[in-house]
Amino acid sequence: MRYLPIHIDLRGKRVLVFGGGPAAQAKLRTLVKTEAELIVVSGKPDAEIRRWAEHGRLTLTDHADFTSATLIYAATEDQDENLRLALLAREHGIPVNAADQPTGCDFITPAIVDRSPVAISIGTEGTSPGLARALKSDLESRLRSDLGQTAQTIKTLRDALKNEEPDIAKRQALWASVLGSGLGDFVSLDAEIVTRRYEERRPEGRQETSDRTATGHVHIVGAGPGDPDLLTIGALRVMHSADVVVYDRLVSDEVLSLCRREADFIYVGKVPGGASTRQDKINQIIVEKALAGHSVVRLKSGDPLVFGRAEEEFVSLDAAGVDFTIHPGITAATAAAASLRHSLTVRGENTAATLATGHDENGFAELDWTALARLNARATIYMGLRAARFIQGRLMLHGANPDTPVSIVENASRPDEIILESTIGALPDDLKAGGIKGPAVLMIGYARRSAAKSLKAAS
Repeated sequence: MRYLPIHIDLRGKRVLVFGGGPAAQAKLRTLVKTEAELIVVSGKPDAEIRRWAEHGRLTLTDHADFTSATLIYAATEDQDENLRLALLAREHGIPVNAADQPTGCDFITPAIVDRSPVAISIGTEGTSPGLARALKSDLESRLRSDLGQTAQTIKTLRDALKNEEPDIAKRQALWASVLGSGLGDFVSLDAEIVTRRYEERRPEGRQETSDRTATGHVHIVGAGPGDPDLLTIGALRVMHSADVVVYDRLVSDEVLSLCRREADFIYVGKVPGGASTRQDKINQIIVEKALAGHSVVRLKSGDPLVFGRAEEEFVSLDAAGVDFTIHPGITAATAAAASLRHSLTVRGENTAATLATGHDENGFAELDWTALARLNARATIYMGLRAARFIQGRLMLHGANPDTPVSIVENASRPDEIILESTIGALPDDLKAGGIKGPAVLMIGYARRSAAKSLKAAS
């Protein structure tokens, strides 16, 4: 190891940055987050650096006194000038970093995951900055944004524990129990969970909590239409740390593979017209697993808040006193619209976009057919394949133009996605001829934009 990773205290210390262009700005994006006194030496600083100066985050000057500095960054756009500044800094005994000049660097700035006061430094000794950025990106996606608050809570609890438990080994064992054994255990923890676990395990709390199991937490997670790239960062975070994963039939294997491998996976799929797990049974499973103290991810395809029967699960969790968090997902309508290269709403054409189901508990769903049959009306029908002829009849009965475009998108966002173009008048016949089996959405009023049109519009 050539470079020793250290965290230097810069509170009130003067840091000189030479340069006012992109190189200096890149250094300053990290430095302005510190408590250092920043002096930027430049005759022509760019707009972003001037903005920082206007907000009091740094001071601009055209000259500087080397002797007062703790660190120096030589970050002009001239490499020879950066080496000259590095030599001057070394003559004054001040550590220096020269942009893109390894021989002019006494220290290097690592990629940093900032969750102050938690800071994770990632360095490759200059061999692969891209690898450091990739590792940073992965950690950024997995760590909670409020990790710093959790760390402050832990500090408060640690200070209190020292007065209760003099044995260092016992204190360390308690914190290992509270925080878990690795990143996968920690990513879902927040200050509230840490405090609860601490109270259950601390010396004065063990006896009163020994006869009961702490209630877990349920995460209602939108798995999206299938493409794992469409998952939210929050969804990935809780999937990585789940004890139990309760998942639907339409959750893709690619999404499922991102869940914690050691989790207990429970399939609760529903097959239209076939064997299905009853909703009340699903409710029972997630409640029981949470009451047993587990972190439960209820993984639902699409967005759980759009035709996902999530409300029934909320009611069951409330009745059992189990807390839950909702992580919305990308619904099939938006994924399908993206595949069509079309906006769900277009200014000057439609002021609303309807999301509707082709079936309800009574059979084919009755909708506001008068509104849906109007010129420029737009609607996405979920679970509408078996109801296609019914939908066609109702629309035409209420005056819809039979030439109105309908795009059927099967397996939206997935590698095996199929887009079938039709019209209201030809919908049932085209579906039969196209062999569409689902899952699919009917996009009424939406026609696929060709790649040629898209390129022309972009130019």
